[in-house]
Amino acid sequence: MRLSVHHATRFTFDQPSGHSIHDVRLTPKPASGQRIVSWRIDGPGKRSEWQDGHGNLVTTFSVARQHDTVEITVEGTYEYVGSDHWLRYAETPTLPAPFWLRRSALADADERFDPLLAGLAERAVEAAQRVAVLHELMGRVHDRIEYRTGVSTVDTTAAEALARGAGVAQDHAHVFIACCRRLAVPARYVSGYLRNDDPELHVGRTSHSWAEAWVPGLGWVGFDPTNNISPRGDSLRVAVGLDYRDAAPVSGRRVGFGSATMAVEAAVRLVEA
Repeated sequence: MRLSVHHATRFTFDQPSGHSIHDVRLTPKPASGQRIVSWRIDGPGKRSEWQDGHGNLVTTFSVARQHDTVEITVEGTYEYVGSDHWLRYAETPTLPAPFWLRRSALADADERFDPLLAGLAERAVEAAQRVAVLHELMGRVHDRIEYRTGVSTVDTTAAEALARGAGVAQDHAHVFIACCRRLAVPARYVSGYLRNDDPELHVGRTSHSWAEAWVPGLGWVGFDPTNNISPRGDSLRVAVGLDYRDAAPVSGRRVGFGSATMAVEAAVRLVEA
């Protein structure tokens, strides 16, 4: 299959800024069987590229002039050929698996998560049982957190999403990751793309997110609690982190006063099957 991506992020300031900097984590990391046909990231001002501590490729745009808007766009095409039931990555991990047990603000867990984990802790420590346990956990998170837009923000924590019982892909991923760490299973947040022209999938009008958990002998294995599936060839990873803040597709800071708004629109379409 071949898919196209159009992703636009627009910042609007109610008072002009003399200098703004925007970090873009939208360079793909294709899995085995995936191929990037074309990929282009455009933005204003001076451009630089670097790698962060989690191994993500970052494109930074620095605008040093008076401006009240910033628009960053991605245009790309990727394709997938294969029959794997889960995405495999040949990359060498930049950080050891235990690093991903660290607590993080948006994916922290406490005893409030224990009812969701009932009966899983003893099985999770056995390598041969881990994949089955994680799939069961994914199903529980999917059932516990109703997919509903407009009830959470990028600052919503896993505990808040669990208490509310509703949220979007970011919330599902945070709850799943928090549960994994409660079980002493390394887990991390993934931002990326998934086609949003399939009515059977829950995918917003922005980029998508899911989780990866460490399985001995297999490495990082993806779990998409929003759709209760293993990420497939149409799921394209662009960044990883302890939670959303580490892997945010676009983040920024500026010199100036007043407020800012951000509008995001992403279209991921199947163009050839």
